[in-house]
Amino acid sequence: MSQQYRVAIVGCGCISRAHGAAWQNLPEIDLVGVCDVKFEALASFAKQFNVAPENTYVDLRTMLEKQRPDKFVIATWPTLHLKNVLEGVRGGVRAILCEKPIAINAPQMEQMLQVTTQANVLLMEGFMYRHHSLTLAVKQKIVEGAIGEVRFIRATFSTGLTDRTNWRLRGDLGGGAVMDLGCYCINCIRYLIGAEPLSVSAAGKFEPINWVWETLIGTLDFGECVAGQFDCSFGWTWREAYEVAGTKGTIFVPRAWGNGEAECNFTLMANGRAETVTVTGVNPYAAELLNLCEALSTGEPPRLRTDDALWNMRVIDGVHESARTGQRI
Repeated sequence: MSQQYRVAIVGCGCISRAHGAAWQNLPEIDLVGVCDVKFEALASFAKQFNVAPENTYVDLRTMLEKQRPDKFVIATWPTLHLKNVLEGVRGGVRAILCEKPIAINAPQMEQMLQVTTQANVLLMEGFMYRHHSLTLAVKQKIVEGAIGEVRFIRATFSTGLTDRTNWRLRGDLGGGAVMDLGCYCINCIRYLIGAEPLSVSAAGKFEPINWVWETLIGTLDFGECVAGQFDCSFGWTWREAYEVAGTKGTIFVPRAWGNGEAECNFTLMANGRAETVTVTGVNPYAAELLNLCEALSTGEPPRLRTDDALWNMRVIDGVHESARTGQRI
């Protein structure tokens, strides 16, 4: 692609810096606007990525009206995502990349979908791992039948986070173990099985003071003896991995979500033999934005379609309801 796109971002927290670092060496990206209501975060981001003062804003609508970006990246708290998407559409952007989880619940995602579709704005959820070469290689092995038909996937993601001022441990900001961590596991299970679950069941630990699920463990039932299980938690030791079991073998990925440009690998076990498959890494944050650029230039849908995001939110809603009620949903 030789075309350059004007890009603006709202939210200057930790995840925005991963985006900013990824874009620095992309000739397709012209960072024209940065916005955050917290001046300290805004100033720090601008200094790190050499953003001129006239391109920094504390008001989102003003930034969008003055800079008129082609692409709009949302890296704010989940409770702000719907409002940010609506502002992006109002501001005339052509594409929106919204960090996961894209919404608080499925009805919010449905509203986003309706508005962006009517305005002909591309919308993509920011699951960067889906653009990484390792994830694509695992999917290709499954498609090729290297482990037969997939019957079971287990996925895990936990961190040692205990800071209750962090949005991830604040229900009022859209936090929670599934919202920040388990959403990866659910997305991965659905993607690699290539279907949507018929029912979900879950249980976990709810922290009533911050109104947030600290730990959730769940099962996704796809019918015909195909299932996925996940666990996610704050306060546990760091863990990130998934295993895919098929009728002829297994795939084990020891580092699931945080792969970068370094070489990475997974283990393929089939016919009684273990094979280590090594993959050349990429910057997944760069890859996801370039995928959105390609979708704009070619008219083809981006790798993560909006129906994918909607189904992920539906499953998350079901997991929360099951954990709250103790019922299978």
